[in-house]
Amino acid sequence: MLILALKITMSEQPLSLSQLTGMIKASLRDRFGGQYYYVVAEVSNFSARKGVQYMQLIEKEEESGKLMAEISAMIFQDGIHEIEEFEKITGQAFGNGIKVLVQVSVVFHEVYGLKLTIHRIDPSFTIGELRRQREITLRRLCEENPDAVKFLHNRYYTRNQTLVLPAVISRIAIVSSEFSAGLQDFVHTLENNPFGYRFSMQLFSTKVQNDDQGRQTVERFIEIYHRKDEFDIVVLVRGGGSQTDLLMFDAYPLARAIARFPIPVFCGLGHLKDISVADLMAHSSEKTPTRVAEKIIEHNRSFEQAVLELRNSIIIKAQQFLSEQKEELSVLSSGVTSGCNLILAESRDVLFRLSSLVSKNSHSAISRQYTLLSAAAGRMAAKPLIRIERELNAIGNFSKGIPAESLKFLKQQKGLTEHYVTVFKLLSPERTLSRGFALVRKGGKIITDAAGVRKGDELDILLGKDLIQTKVSNKSKSDGYKNDL
Repeated sequence: MLILALKITMSEQPLSLSQLTGMIKASLRDRFGGQYYYVVAEVSNFSARKGVQYMQLIEKEEESGKLMAEISAMIFQDGIHEIEEFEKITGQAFGNGIKVLVQVSVVFHEVYGLKLTIHRIDPSFTIGELRRQREITLRRLCEENPDAVKFLHNRYYTRNQTLVLPAVISRIAIVSSEFSAGLQDFVHTLENNPFGYRFSMQLFSTKVQNDDQGRQTVERFIEIYHRKDEFDIVVLVRGGGSQTDLLMFDAYPLARAIARFPIPVFCGLGHLKDISVADLMAHSSEKTPTRVAEKIIEHNRSFEQAVLELRNSIIIKAQQFLSEQKEELSVLSSGVTSGCNLILAESRDVLFRLSSLVSKNSHSAISRQYTLLSAAAGRMAAKPLIRIERELNAIGNFSKGIPAESLKFLKQQKGLTEHYVTVFKLLSPERTLSRGFALVRKGGKIITDAAGVRKGDELDILLGKDLIQTKVSNKSKSDGYKNDL
């Protein structure tokens, strides 16, 4: 084994820090000087100061998201046009969270350390990367949510799209930033619709850009879910902006929430160039918030038109029915008139014949009835006299028996009265007390039942002519044998 020992002696002169960093700079210049490298990385901590763009370029592990590498980078004033060109081509702002392919050179400064200088930015790579991430999200939605997301016939079908809209949309939950210009356009369009429709709108404020994976927006959807019976639809709107701002609307958590949401979701993300994953998952998607508002108005207008058409149809059918009935009534009226005239003619003949018969038979009938009435009058004149005589005889016989019957009745009543007097004397309290019975009073009232008497009650006992005051010391049931008379 070869052991190499290094020994630092006091005779060696130490280096200053600037000398050492100068040596590092010279080594890096010899190794990397004048060379350019294309690097794939994600932008982080992006900022601008005094015309210089600063950032960190990072690399993460694909599955776990673990940070694998990180280095500082900058773009100087002469490279600013690269960012402008990038934003113009991609339609998105250069900033945190985007994956880029950049041409860099390695520089080392004695004070600022190791950095990369960015010279070029390839926009086509970023566009492709965004599409790749989008495809990954869509594939994951189908694989992990087969009951809610399907890809058939070159388009995506979601559970939210199967929901039936109410006939009239009036209660709207709005998910947007309270400062969004798109929100103002949406509300203005609804409130100033030409048909005078009125809407109940409630804002659930959230970020509409730079929201990591749209998580804050998902939280707003959860709040609405717990109040789902209060709303007809959910509207997700924002006021336009760069395509970078659309990255959150391509994120899996928000797209999944929309696809599975139990209330129809309308998207109006204010971007004319592209369609987000959220747009594909929603019940309805429009380019701008204003167009979403117009679609809601059109939906309600369609219902109103259907009602108006139904009303007109009812009016037309009613008029046709009345016209038909008028014709039938006219025919019926003619028939009734003819029938009545015929009946009247026949009735006139019958009456004429009856009149002749009445005229012929009336004299004989009157004569016959006159004879009967005369006989009845004679009988009625004789009967009252006979009845009066019979009643007078009955009254005379009755009046003769009144004195004898009166004396008999008075004698009977006198005997009955004497009997009652005897009974009353036998049943009087004095006679009862004299036979050994007693009256018991409690609280000044005579009691006949011991059910209300309790131990310790004070009683007044009237025995003969003496009043005894006592207190109950005991109470028991009696067999009643000795009192059985």
